Amino acid sequence: MKTITTVMGDTWDTVALRAYGNVLRTQELMEARENVRLLDIEVFPGGVVVFVPDVTDTYTAGDLPEWRK
Repeated sequence: MKTITTVMGDTWDTVALRAYGNVLRTQELMEARENVRLLDIEVFPGGVVVFVPDVTDTYTAGDLPEWRK
């Protein structure tokens, strides 16, 4: 499992975008067992280590529910 170190102002979405190239992975990133201690953070300070779980399938914008498009 790799990690990403946050920069000031990162959010879960921006970390997911950097880690996976897609914000649709945000929930999986937040649900990683190693990241549970970070769930209260909405906007990260710099220097926080976020664990990035490996994923095998891919999501596209077409996978979003209609109300999210």
